[in-house]
Amino acid sequence: MKAAEREAPDAHFTVDKQNISLWPQEPPPKRKAPTVRAALICLTLVLVASVLLQAILYPWFMRTMSDMKTNAQLLKGRVDNISTLGSEIKKNSGGVEAADLQIQMVKASLDYAHSQMLKLKTSVEKANTQIQNLTRSWKEVDTLNARIPELKADLDKASALNVKVRGLQSSLEIISKSLKQQNDILQTVSQGWKYFKGNFYYFSPIPKTWYSAQQFCLSRNSHLTSVTSESEQEFLSKTAAGLIYWIGLTKAGNEGVWSWVDDSPFDKVQSAKFWMPGEPNNTGNNEHCANIKVSLLRSWNDASCDYKLFFICKRPYVPSEL
Repeated sequence: MKAAEREAPDAHFTVDKQNISLWPQEPPPKRKAPTVRAALICLTLVLVASVLLQAILYPWFMRTMSDMKTNAQLLKGRVDNISTLGSEIKKNSGGVEAADLQIQMVKASLDYAHSQMLKLKTSVEKANTQIQNLTRSWKEVDTLNARIPELKADLDKASALNVKVRGLQSSLEIISKSLKQQNDILQTVSQGWKYFKGNFYYFSPIPKTWYSAQQFCLSRNSHLTSVTSESEQEFLSKTAAGLIYWIGLTKAGNEGVWSWVDDSPFDKVQSAKFWMPGEPNNTGNNEHCANIKVSLLRSWNDASCDYKLFFICKRPYVPSEL
């Protein structure tokens, strides 16, 4: 029992590539137990299998390791390239941003160009429409050009007719003014006035003193008549028909100088032939007013302004006031 209980000696071996050496630590006992022998057999089989596997797998493992080294070197080269590329990418990131900005600007320019093209297309369509209209207009112009001789003849006729119309208009205006003047004269004459060479004359039917007569004439927008021509003197003398009428000649307040109350210039030389013979004589030193006494060319007479006589008012014809 003691011999069986002793531990079996350890087996030692070395592996040198494909050679396997087994050597006992101690000399084997002369007698081995069956279990130790079986264990040794198993261990030997394991070692043989291991050697066989190593002999088979070692070349493949070495090739694999070589491939892995090669791949590792390639991978390292790629990593280096990637690192270099990353640095280049970092360096070029600013350029990429600038390129992106340029792309955006180009895109905006393209959009603007597109909108301009649309506007240009619309403008071209409008221009085509206008060209069509202009073409039609030119056709109409050609038609009118063909009618120019006819239109010119019509224009000449119209011009001649226009001249005649203008002449007729002028004649109508003259006639209208004449009719208006005649109408004004007739209306004034119907009120008791007489018309002669641009003036109205009123021969009063009621006698008044010279001053009262002048006030009456002033109330009718007139004055006692003045006499400035032989034709006017003849008209007044004939119309007086032998009656005595005050006229607007006086020297009262003028220091003996005769003058017309309507401020007409007094022509002493011309007026000398209108006085009756021996007049003015200022009888009683009180005859300061003049009258027409008889229906003759020489019919003036001086008399006292206080006498009541018929009188003649004179008013110029002014169309605007009638």
